[in-house]
Amino acid sequence: VSRVSIPKRLGRAPAIVSSNEWGNSANMDRIQRAQAFAHGVAPGENTMPVGIMELNPRHPFIINLLESLPKDTEEEDNIPQSVKDTAWILLDMATMSGGFPVRDPKKYAARMTRVLKSNLGIESLKLADEIEPPELDEEADEPDFDMPDFDMDGIDLDGMDLGGSGF
Repeated sequence: VSRVSIPKRLGRAPAIVSSNEWGNSANMDRIQRAQAFAHGVAPGENTMPVGIMELNPRHPFIINLLESLPKDTEEEDNIPQSVKDTAWILLDMATMSGGFPVRDPKKYAARMTRVLKSNLGIESLKLADEIEPPELDEEADEPDFDMPDFDMDGIDLDGMDLGGSGF
């Protein structure tokens, strides 16, 4: 993100990352990354798109996030992990809403795991014991289709135009 702005166009969205005035659009960036990948060039961190973070100051997400931040700048190191995760998820959501890719999918997945763990009240991510599914019969029951009035022999397929689009 090159800068943050407060536009009037967001409506109900909390935030979006839009293209710079003279930068590539999200679609053009996607095309360039696909071309680079096709030629064996992996895009590095320095080739990630840079956009403008547009925040909606009236949205409840933004208001709540701002209220969660410490008022004193000396307390910046004591920001709870949940508030940091919320800010990053808001950035990720705005980035995806603008059509851009998430910068670091592994960190995104770790944040989402922490949020889900917290929201679902899960203490540990230890897997449950294996379950033994019940054994099913070897023979699957065939569905009973009884259509006595349907006559396939009476359909004239030669007179039908099967190759056209119908328009």
